[in-house]
Amino acid sequence: MKASFKWSRAQRSPALFGAALLVFAFAVLWPGFRLAGRLDDTTAALRLVSEQRRQAEVVAGALVSVRDRLESFGYVDEPLGEVRNGVAELDGLLRTLTADTSGAGAFATSPGRAVQGSEALRGDVDALEKGWAEYRKALVPIAAFQGVPYADSEAAGVQLNEAGRVLAQEARKAIVSARKQGPLLSAALAKVSTGLEAESTRLSSYLRLLMLAALVGAIALGVGLVYFLVVRRRQAVLLADAQRQTHDILDTVKEGLFLLDERGRIGATHSGSMQRLFKREDLAGISFEDLLKPIVPAKTLQTAIRFVEVLWSERTKENLVKSINPLQEVEVSFDTGGGQETRWLEFDFHRVKSDGKLVNLLVSVNDVTQRVRLARELAESREKAQSQVDTLLGVLHVNPQQLRSFLSDSDAAMKMVNAMLREPAREESAFRRKLDSIFRQIHSIKGEAAALGLGTVESRAHEFEDALKEAREKPTLSGGDFLPLVVKLDDLFTHLASIGDLVSRLAQLNYGAASVDEDGDGATAAAARAATVAAVTPAPSAIRGADDPISQTLSQLIEHVGRDRGKLARLVAEGLGEVPAAYKRAVKDIAVQAVRNALVHGIEAPDFRERSGKAAVGSIKVGFRGEGPNGYRLVIEDDGAGISLRKIREAAVRRGILTSEDAARLESKQLLSLLFRSGFSTQEVADEDAGRGVGMNVIAELVKELSGRVGVSTGEGRYTRFTIVLPAIEAAAAMPAEDVA
Repeated sequence: MKASFKWSRAQRSPALFGAALLVFAFAVLWPGFRLAGRLDDTTAALRLVSEQRRQAEVVAGALVSVRDRLESFGYVDEPLGEVRNGVAELDGLLRTLTADTSGAGAFATSPGRAVQGSEALRGDVDALEKGWAEYRKALVPIAAFQGVPYADSEAAGVQLNEAGRVLAQEARKAIVSARKQGPLLSAALAKVSTGLEAESTRLSSYLRLLMLAALVGAIALGVGLVYFLVVRRRQAVLLADAQRQTHDILDTVKEGLFLLDERGRIGATHSGSMQRLFKREDLAGISFEDLLKPIVPAKTLQTAIRFVEVLWSERTKENLVKSINPLQEVEVSFDTGGGQETRWLEFDFHRVKSDGKLVNLLVSVNDVTQRVRLARELAESREKAQSQVDTLLGVLHVNPQQLRSFLSDSDAAMKMVNAMLREPAREESAFRRKLDSIFRQIHSIKGEAAALGLGTVESRAHEFEDALKEAREKPTLSGGDFLPLVVKLDDLFTHLASIGDLVSRLAQLNYGAASVDEDGDGATAAAARAATVAAVTPAPSAIRGADDPISQTLSQLIEHVGRDRGKLARLVAEGLGEVPAAYKRAVKDIAVQAVRNALVHGIEAPDFRERSGKAAVGSIKVGFRGEGPNGYRLVIEDDGAGISLRKIREAAVRRGILTSEDAARLESKQLLSLLFRSGFSTQEVADEDAGRGVGMNVIAELVKELSGRVGVSTGEGRYTRFTIVLPAIEAAAAMPAEDVA
């Protein structure tokens, strides 16, 4: 009965709302319609009166013209016509304003209805009608004149005839009347016009108030409608059939769900995913054995059947049995007609009890193929990394101090990437930010690896960037898109760990060699030292400046990238040995990205430089200096091709960042700021050194983290200069990060 009452109430809701809508229409819309009609009538009356306000003056002027032309024996038809027209117009005005409007339709405009609806206006029109009646008496003889007012004779010439003399006399009388009645008539017309204007204003105000009330009423009705819909929906959900709800849920879930009875048969109700997972439709009523028999080996099938039988035993503890589930990751094979398709399924079993008695087993099935394949790929990647340990002997040419610093920094960066991958995210924007952050960390590792000549690390980092780029180009992102990155991360992590292990073993080996030579003549130790010096001494790359680790790293980077790209450049380093410990890693990362960018995009090929009047060997200057309480200044400058604003505009339009019109309007400072945007690059095809749109973004983010600011200046064909200003160490934590300029 209770449900029936609610349903009847829900049925009444639309009727109540319809009745409320009719009341609203009658109470608000009909008065609004009537007000709009009265306003239309008043406007029409006001327009008529305004058109006739000067008729009295026109008629008076015409009378004077009639008199003057009669005295001069002139042509009088024109002024007489003006008198007749004025009389007709004023007569028509008064007829309209005083007409009986009882038969006028509600949709027809009636100026007379506007006058008759206002007592004040009726009084003004009555006064106008009386004044016009007096004035009209003097005008009627003139308006009624027909014929010729002159007589022509040879003796007397042109003279007024009898009708002309009467007309002249009536004209003089009418002029006298016009001087008396004309101003009164004009004043009466003005008063009627003013009254109509006041009435129009009043009606407009009432109409606005009524429309406001209509708006409030409409909002109230809308709220009421939403409320009724919500209530109705809630009641419909409560009364929905439970079996239909279950069917909807089972059709929606991605898991395979079904019930097994005591005989091991599948129930009639199961999730829609079952047909996709097992590639068959006849599931209801078949046994669990028949379900698995075509797709698993016989041994697996026997184990599964015994496991299900154990689950039906009341004495068996469910958690204990589930821990030895043989179907947690089972390989299945389907005949597709053109071959075998192999997948991996995960089965999970739950007991279903009613009144304390076991009645069914709820079985859930998940497709874990991707997880299994990724795990196997991960294992293969680890084996591959282990097998390549011997190739890492190439690290011997790297300065041990630089190598240790690189491994330490890379370890911190990799742990940060791992933390980013594990950080939960749900929104699209959060996934995008996570990708950009990981991109910056990997790009920094890649840049320093290139500087040190660690090609195996550089290539793995580049492969990681390929995976990141593929994910970033997807229209939508989800947590599953980050799973392939875990494999790449583990590969790089394992490779770096192998290098670290190798460095540790080499250090122990060197220490052992030195210990063995303690009782000898020193030849072994000397040879080891000589080999070490030969290994860590940089190739002649024309370094000028302090022999500090940052300068050595940058010199090796110039040599490595320059060799690959057929370019020559020398590094001029100043003050890099004076970088505070708190800023060393950041300054090194910034310098690596900027110098790599200068060599790739700025420094030209030697023959091109010579044709341009430049030295064949380019110059890249990196200077660091303290500025007291103002902090520190890092300047990276090259004498290369400079930055082409045209190329920035074209790249921004090509990548869909700006329209052609917007790009054309941007100033040079705004265009240069695009260089620091994540994913932006003027290079169309990415390679190991450039084109990802990450390097400059790394610089911007590092400067921002240090609460500094970065500026760019360039002269096309002459130079590019990056100026980074960092706050004093003690003030850095308290200062907000500056925007890229």
